[in-house]
Amino acid sequence: MTVTEQDRNISSSFAKGLAVLAVFDAATPSMTLAEIARRSGQDRATARRGALTLVQAGYLRQDGRMLSLTPRVLALAGGFLQANQFGRKVQPVLNRHARQMEVEVTLAMLDQGRVLLLAQSTVEHGHITYGFTAGSHIPLAHTSLGRMLLAGLPPEEAAAVLAQEDLPRHTEQSLQDPAAILDRAAQAREQGFCITGSEFEAGITGYAVPVSRPGRTPVVVGSSAPRGLNPEADAERLLRGLQLCAAELRQAEAVDHL
Repeated sequence: MTVTEQDRNISSSFAKGLAVLAVFDAATPSMTLAEIARRSGQDRATARRGALTLVQAGYLRQDGRMLSLTPRVLALAGGFLQANQFGRKVQPVLNRHARQMEVEVTLAMLDQGRVLLLAQSTVEHGHITYGFTAGSHIPLAHTSLGRMLLAGLPPEEAAAVLAQEDLPRHTEQSLQDPAAILDRAAQAREQGFCITGSEFEAGITGYAVPVSRPGRTPVVVGSSAPRGLNPEADAERLLRGLQLCAAELRQAEAVDHL
């Protein structure tokens, strides 16, 4: 199929409607039509048509001038989770290893230059929780999950992805030099794990290891914990737990089709 033939098979209106859905996040759970247009890069009339269509379809609700997502959007994610057997192949594995490690364990992949959380363990007595859920995005450059995902890409592709991203200073330790970030990603690629210290949250150390096999879409698991009195022992214990979790997910072929 040629590019021209492929373009004729694409519905630009549908794509613009999806762009409207994508602008909502934790920081902006409700927006006006003007804000939706600005954030989606569409003109006001196009954004209005897309948003009102989604209201009629039940994916957005309107309260005066404000629009927000409805619970119906969960059905879209539910179809993906069920189709890939997350309830049987992924969630029990994350939960079991989280209980053993006493930290939350998160499964993630790359999505348009950000870390997309695919699943997260439910552990009753974890050290910390950021309140993120499946479907949340977190920064790429300053998290262990993001660095490990960059490490899963060919070096030139990792550099291209990072070049398109802003590099906010979350803490005083957040690296700002793209070359330094890519160097840390290269180190993670070579050693098979990534550790970040206080770059996203002060006093918190992040750990991540790859799950996907070489050549596949990068998928990783990771955890975060407060910096303890014996950081080397903590790192050894948590990385070992994550590696066992990743090995079990690979054995179950839980992420092979992502």
